[in-house]
Amino acid sequence: MVTSLLTKLERAEESARQQCAELSRQMEELQERLAMAQRRLERLAIAREELTALESADEPAEVGRGEAANDDHHGASHGDPETAGHEEVPQERPALRGLRKDAVVLLASSDQPLRARDVVRALGQQDVRGQVEGMRARLKRLVDDGWLAEREQGLFTIAAGVNGFGGEGSAATS
Repeated sequence: MVTSLLTKLERAEESARQQCAELSRQMEELQERLAMAQRRLERLAIAREELTALESADEPAEVGRGEAANDDHHGASHGDPETAGHEEVPQERPALRGLRKDAVVLLASSDQPLRARDVVRALGQQDVRGQVEGMRARLKRLVDDGWLAEREQGLFTIAAGVNGFGGEGSAATS
């Protein structure tokens, strides 16, 4: 009786070893497939970034989708007394991505200037103070970069000459 139990135990151990070996083989195969998929994803992301960069070199108003470091770019300062009251448009505007691009597209399609809160709502974000203040800062940077104009304190519209939009009654220059 003990011998038959030992035999059964040995068979069960051998079966468990085989199952472990098979699962290890499958796991290695899945890890290889995962690594290949990750490499492909990286290559696709690089290709998208390169195409976006090429597109932005040809048409500055049309670029990638993700929020990028360009969102922190600062142009001329608001407090410069020599430029106060003048809308200085840089020769080459920084590329637009993520919420910066969405805000410019929204304001370009709007028939009236919008406040930061209106932009936040229109873009489907939560209407909370942090989101509104973040959008206000983003809109002010877009003014600095020449994409937008601030008609009066807190009212933003597309800058004259941006991608064929003249803004509020202004003539388009491009």
